[in-house]
Amino acid sequence: MDFKISDIYIGVNDGKKEALYKSDFEKYFIDYNNMYDEVLKPEKYLILGQKGSGKTILAQYIKKQSKINALWFCDIKSFKDFRFHELVHLKTNDIAPNEYSAIWRWIILVELSKQILQDNGIQDKENLAKLETFFKENYYSIDIDSKKVVELTKTRKINGSILKSILALGGELSSESTHSESSYLSYLEDLERVLLKLLSTSKSRHTIFFDELDDRFQNDIFYKNSIISLIKSADSINCTLVEKNLDAKIILLIRSDIFSILNDTDLNKIKLSNSIEITWGEKVSAASPLISLLIQKAKRSNRYLDQFEDIEVFNQLFPQHINGVKPERFMLERTLFRPRDLVTFLNLIITRYPSSRYFGWKGFLEMKNKYSEYFIDEIRNEMSGHLESEEIDQGLRLLKNYNRYFFMYTELKDYYASQRVHYPKIELDKLLVLFFKFNVIGNKWHNAYKNKEYYTWAHRDHKAELDFGKQLVIHLGLREELSM
Repeated sequence: MDFKISDIYIGVNDGKKEALYKSDFEKYFIDYNNMYDEVLKPEKYLILGQKGSGKTILAQYIKKQSKINALWFCDIKSFKDFRFHELVHLKTNDIAPNEYSAIWRWIILVELSKQILQDNGIQDKENLAKLETFFKENYYSIDIDSKKVVELTKTRKINGSILKSILALGGELSSESTHSESSYLSYLEDLERVLLKLLSTSKSRHTIFFDELDDRFQNDIFYKNSIISLIKSADSINCTLVEKNLDAKIILLIRSDIFSILNDTDLNKIKLSNSIEITWGEKVSAASPLISLLIQKAKRSNRYLDQFEDIEVFNQLFPQHINGVKPERFMLERTLFRPRDLVTFLNLIITRYPSSRYFGWKGFLEMKNKYSEYFIDEIRNEMSGHLESEEIDQGLRLLKNYNRYFFMYTELKDYYASQRVHYPKIELDKLLVLFFKFNVIGNKWHNAYKNKEYYTWAHRDHKAELDFGKQLVIHLGLREELSM
C-alpha cells in the first residue's frame, strides 16, 4: 500500500472546529482516562483543564453521542461573546463573591427551560405550553442566547403571572409578589419550581455545557466573583436536581489557570467532589498518553496502519532521531503536554510534506520556526488577562534581547537594571513568577547525589513554584521565535 502522511487524520488544534469540520470526528475521539463516563456521573459537573487540553472536544463528543438516544437532550452554550460586565446591573446585595449568584441562577434556569420546551416526552403538555408563553411574553422567543437574556432582564420587568398559575394549579405555593410585573428576583423560585415540576414528568436526560467562559477573562475582582457565583449557582441547581432524582445537569468548562486564582471557601470542596481535570501525563516518553493519542488517531484514520501494533506504527511514523534527539523527546519538550501543540506541529509537517511516508528530521527542523510562532502566540493568549498586553510583550522582548537559554535570576536582574528604560511596564519578580506559571521559563537544577540534571516545569508539576535561586531556562518551544 502506497502510504503517505497526508492519508492520516490527527485532528485540528481547535475542538470546536474539529467537530464542525469533521462530520465523523467522534470516530477519532480518544477517551483517555474514561473521561466520557466520568463526566456522566451525577456528581461531576466541573471540567477543568489547560487551554487546548481537550475540554471542548469532550463536550462535543458527548453531544454527538447524545444524538444516538432520542431521550437525551444535550446542548453546548458558548459564552465567547458574553458581556460579563453587564451582570453588574443585575447583582444583588449578597456578600461578595456571591453578588452575581441570582442572575447566574436565572440564566441557568432559562437555558434549562429552553431545552425542556423541546422535550416531547414531558407529559404535562398544558403547563409546558404555559412555560413557552412565559418565554414569548418576556423574551419574545425561546431562541434567545444568554447575552440577550441579560440585556432584556436588566431593561424591563418580568411578567411571572403564568409561572404562578402553573404552581397554583398544582397546589404549590409561589413566591409572594403583589404585582405581575416585577424584577426577575421575584420569580426566581417560581421558575425553578416550574422546571422541577415539568422535569418530574419526563423520562429524558438533559445536559447543558457552558463553554468559552474564558474569552473575556480579566484577573480582576469583578470577573472572579462572577465566575465564583456561576460555579456556586450551578452547584446548587445540580444538587437540587440530584436530590429530586431528576436526570438533568449543567456542566461548566473552565481553564485550570483561571480556577486556580479563584478564592472562596466552597471551591476546594467542589473541586474535590464535583470536578474532573483533563491532564495528559508529565513524562517525556514514547509511552506518553499524547503519543498514544496520535497513534490511535492515525490507526483509526488509515486501514494500512491499523493492522500494526502501536509500537510498530510509532516506529513507522517517527523512524528518525532529530539532530540526535529521539522524536518523542523532540516533540514533547516543545509542548505544554496538551493535544493542541502536538497536533499543530505535525499538521505543519503534513502540509509541507504531504507525500512523505513518515515524519522525518527534515520536516521537524524546517517547521520548528513556524511552530514556535504558533506556540508563543498560544502562551501570550493564555497569559492575557493575568498580565497587561504591554507587560507580556515587554517581558518577552526582555528575554529575547537578553538572548540566553539558561541564566541565573541575579544575572537577568542586573541586565534588566541596566536596560530598565526600555521596559517601563515590567515588575521583574512579578513577571518571572507569571512566566514560570505559564511555562515561558522553568527551573534547571543539578542533583549531586545522582549526578544528573533536572528540570521543573509548571505544566508537568502543578504544585511547582519558581525558585529564584536555581538556574532559569527558556522553554524549547519558544526559542526560535525569540531568535535564540
